[in-house]
Parts: sequence; C-alpha cells; structure tokens
Amino acid sequence: IWDDHDYGPNNSDGTAKGKEFSLAGWKQAWPNPASGTSDTPGAFFKFSRGDVDFFVVDGRYYRDPNELPDDDKKRKLGDAQFEWLLNGLKNSKARFKIIASGSVLHHSKVDGWRIFTFSRHRLFDAIKKHQISGVMYVGGDMHQSLVWQHHESDRVGYPMIEIMSSGITNGKDLSFATIDFDTTVDDPTARVRIIYGKGKKVHTDKTWKLSQLRH
Repeated sequence: IWDDHDYGPNNSDGTAKGKEFSLAGWKQAWPNPASGTSDTPGAFFKFSRGDVDFFVVDGRYYRDPNELPDDDKKRKLGDAQFEWLLNGLKNSKARFKIIASGSVLHHSKVDGWRIFTFSRHRLFDAIKKHQISGVMYVGGDMHQSLVWQHHESDRVGYPMIEIMSSGITNGKDLSFATIDFDTTVDDPTARVRIIYGKGKKVHTDKTWKLSQLRH
C-alpha cells in the first residue's frame, strides 16, 4: 500500500506533479497484483487469502485537495475507483472483506477520510444499502497502532472496525497490528492484536465474529 511519501509530498493529492512516474516506480518496486484498470490507472488492486478478500485502495492518485470545502463534490478515491471498490464488495463471496488504505478513517483531522465526509458516507451507506457483510478497514500513516469501532457505524448497519497499523519504525512503541482469521468454524472470527515491538507486549487483543458484522 502506498501513501503520501511513496507518492509525492506530505499529505499530497491528485494534483501532485509527476504522479505517473511515482506510480511507475512503485509498480517496479513492489510485486503486487496488477493494479488499476484499463481506463483508470492507480495503485489499487484486489487479492484473496482463503475466505478473505482484500481491497487495497489508492487514496492519493484521484483524491481532491484536503483544503477544498468538505461537500458532496469532494472525492477521496475518485468516482471510477469508488465504483471498482463497491462492485468488488458487492460481488465478493468471501466471509470477510478488508478495505486497506494508507489513510485512516477517523484519527486524522488533516489527511484522512474524516475530512471527506461525502466519500465516507457514500461508502458506509452503500455497505448498508447492499447488505454487504464482513467489511473491516485497515489504515495507517499515524505513527501508532490501534483498533476501534467507528462512531458512525449506524450508517453501516453493524460495527465498522478500523485497524490502524502504521509506523513500525516511526514511534517509540514500535507498534504493529495483526489480524488472524478463522473461517473454519460455524461463526468465522477475526482476531485483532496490537503489538508493541518494544518489550514484545500485546497491547490489545480483540475478536469479532462474522455474526457481529452483518445486517
């Protein structure tokens, strides 16, 4: 997953000069699945592990500048990438569906989905409208790690769990997150642990059942 410092300047957006060169270099450096579509270039792609689908979104290439008014014209992913994500979620047969991004949903007042209200609500409302179960969110760029339930989960129809795993070498705790899925049981589970590398301490250990993440 790339973010601002892989892509361009700090907190950069779709207006960044030379972004096509950043994308080309990123593709050369990382052996990810093919990214983007024939009509929409970008660092977004899907992959699966067992009964879990991962949708890695590109929160930079098409995002509108942060300083624009937070109205229904402001986009986080761009319309084409959003439709790619929504269609993927709707068509997924996996038990769990993970949206992964370099940006966080809430814990940044300057660079995350928090200042893209329309885009955030459009995603949450679509999950509820289309009865898409098992969606969780993984983000980063905050130099810390945590897991929490988004305060607007009512728009989703079940708890929207956000896992923040970022900055393993940038922060005094040397923290990171792990997610262990068990889809062999009758009610599949996702176990999230926040680990502090300094002291090898498990700071948080929480488990959600799939039955908790459905309408």
